[in-house]
Amino acid sequence: MSNQQMMRAILIEPGKDPSIIKLPAAHGPHDEAIKDTLEGNYGAVEFFQIQPGISLFILVNDLAAALGMKPNRRFPGADSDQIIWGKAIFIAAYNGDDETKEGTLDMSEETCLMFIEQIKLNFPMCDGTEEPRPEDTLYYDEDEEGNPAPYRWIEISKPSGLPKPLEAGRVKFYRMPAQEVMEINDRYFKKVAVYTSDSKLN
Repeated sequence: MSNQQMMRAILIEPGKDPSIIKLPAAHGPHDEAIKDTLEGNYGAVEFFQIQPGISLFILVNDLAAALGMKPNRRFPGADSDQIIWGKAIFIAAYNGDDETKEGTLDMSEETCLMFIEQIKLNFPMCDGTEEPRPEDTLYYDEDEEGNPAPYRWIEISKPSGLPKPLEAGRVKFYRMPAQEVMEINDRYFKKVAVYTSDSKLN
């Protein structure tokens, strides 16, 4: 990695102050380094616009609550009931306003330190006793008619007779006659349909 171009981002971990990290700038190694840091596949939430066309995004493991990752920090203000689970990365990226530009951007050390102070001020640290809300562990498919079909991933022992998996990043999916199984970090989960007030009656 000696000749590899690096870029700065901000890492927040449960129970720790935010810190500056360096990620490979090249697309493939960049994506893998984020997955390594967050311990799985990830999703992005736009936090705020830094300047026209560029925003600060929060990257989190998209299965963090289901995996039982530790509570990290609460979102600011009116969103304080929402918690970041596990590690998270704050990163600058093009926000789609200019369709000719995409990808993430390096931030200067000064910019990172400024954002770190804002994170410490505005994202209250969790005390470690917080539990996910029911909605934090809900995921959604679509049924044949395009309606949302909510489900949860429930951890199970490794099933026997698993077929060849469909791999998606750090996750493997096994489609079986009676159930769908997911594997991540050598842990296994089965998909369980959840019925909510919005569910279609069968």
